[in-house]
Amino acid sequence: MSTEHVEQTIPASAPVAARRAALLAALDVVQGGPEERFERITRIAREAFGVSGSFLNLAGDDVLFHKSQQSDQVFPGSTPLVDTFCGRTLDQDGPVVVPDARDDLRFSDLPMVNNDPNVRFYAGVPLHVGADATKVGTLCLIDPSPRALAPEDVALLEELGVWAERELATGLDDDRLRTVLSGLQPHTVDLPGWTIGGTSIPHGIVSGDFHDWRIDDGTVDLTIADVMGKGMAAGLLAAGMRGALIARRHEDPSTAVAGLEEQVAPDLSAAEAFATLFHGRLDTATGRLAFVDAGHGLVLHLHADGTETVLRSLDLPVGLHPIGMDRAAGELVLEPGDTVLLVSDGALELWDSTLASLSRLGALHRKSPDLSTFLAGVRGRALEHDPGDDLTVVVVSRDA
Repeated sequence: MSTEHVEQTIPASAPVAARRAALLAALDVVQGGPEERFERITRIAREAFGVSGSFLNLAGDDVLFHKSQQSDQVFPGSTPLVDTFCGRTLDQDGPVVVPDARDDLRFSDLPMVNNDPNVRFYAGVPLHVGADATKVGTLCLIDPSPRALAPEDVALLEELGVWAERELATGLDDDRLRTVLSGLQPHTVDLPGWTIGGTSIPHGIVSGDFHDWRIDDGTVDLTIADVMGKGMAAGLLAAGMRGALIARRHEDPSTAVAGLEEQVAPDLSAAEAFATLFHGRLDTATGRLAFVDAGHGLVLHLHADGTETVLRSLDLPVGLHPIGMDRAAGELVLEPGDTVLLVSDGALELWDSTLASLSRLGALHRKSPDLSTFLAGVRGRALEHDPGDDLTVVVVSRDA
C-alpha cells in the first residue's frame, strides 16, 4: 500500500498513533536489519557529540523500534513506547534537551534512568514524514553523565534530523514512484481470438525496459524496448521513447520508428546511450504482424505444430543507427495456435544468458495452461534466479 493511499484513507481525525503506525507500515523500514543510509547518520551523531549512544527510533502504535543504534550497550530491537524518552516527547514540537534526567520529573521514573544504562543526559529531535508531517520517531542522543548543549549543538542535531527525514522520505518517494509506474503498465487484453499480456520486473525502482500495446479498430500496436543501463537515467530515456511512440500510434511501424528516431536519438547520443526496440502492428483479422526490429532480436515465434523460430535483427539500435537511413521492415503471420514472446535481455539471464534461454522460456509457456500461470512462472523463476537486470516478457497468442 502506498503512503499516499494511507494518507488518503486514514482520516485526519484518526488517533496520531494510528497514523504513525500506518505510515511506518507503508514505508516498510521497520523490518529487516540495519541500513547504511541510517547507520551513517547515527554514527556521525555519536562521534560529533561524543555521547555513549545515538539512535534513530521509529514509533509504532505502542512500541518504539530502534532502527539504527550506535552504542556500547546494544538495546533490543524494540521497547514499549511508554517507557522511553522518545515516547514521552513525541507530542512536543522541536528539540527536547534533558541535561539531567534525574532532576526532570518527566523522565526521572524511567527504568533506563534508574537502572542500567543509567541515562542522565538525553537530547532528541522529532522525525516527520507524510503530507501532514506526522511524527514517526526521533533522532536522539544519550549519555550517563549530565551535560548541556549549546545552541549550535542543537542546530547540528536538527540538521542531522533533517537528513534522517529525507532518507525516510526516499522510501515514501520510491513507493509513490512504484505506484505511478504500475499505473503505466498496460493491462492484459482478451480480444476475440487473441490474448495479449505481459510482465515487467525492474532491477531497481525504475526500469529501462518498457512495453506497451494499443488497440485500435482491429489492429494492435505492440512495443518492447530496452534502454542501455538500469536505474533512473535509463528510466527517463525509456519514458521519452514511450511518449514518442504513443504520439505515433496511428502510423505504420516503419514511419513510427523513423519519427521516433528523429525525436529521441539526439537525447540518447547526448547521454551516451542507445536502445533496442521492437515495434509492430498486428492485424487481428489476418494474424499479420508487420514490424521494425531496431537491434532487439529477442522475439520467439512458437508455432502451433511445436516448432519455434527466433526472429533476429539486422539493424542497429536506436541511437546508433544513422538517422534518415531506412530500416529493414519485417513481417510474420500468427496462425491459430501460434504465440509470439517478446522479451528484454533480462529474460536470457533467467537461465544461461544465451539465446537457448528463449527456448527454455518457450517451453515454460507451452506447459502453462494459461497466460496468468505462465507469467507467474516467469516471476517465480526471477525470484529463484535473479536476472540482475530489468526483465520484461510480452505474450501475444492467437487462439487455436
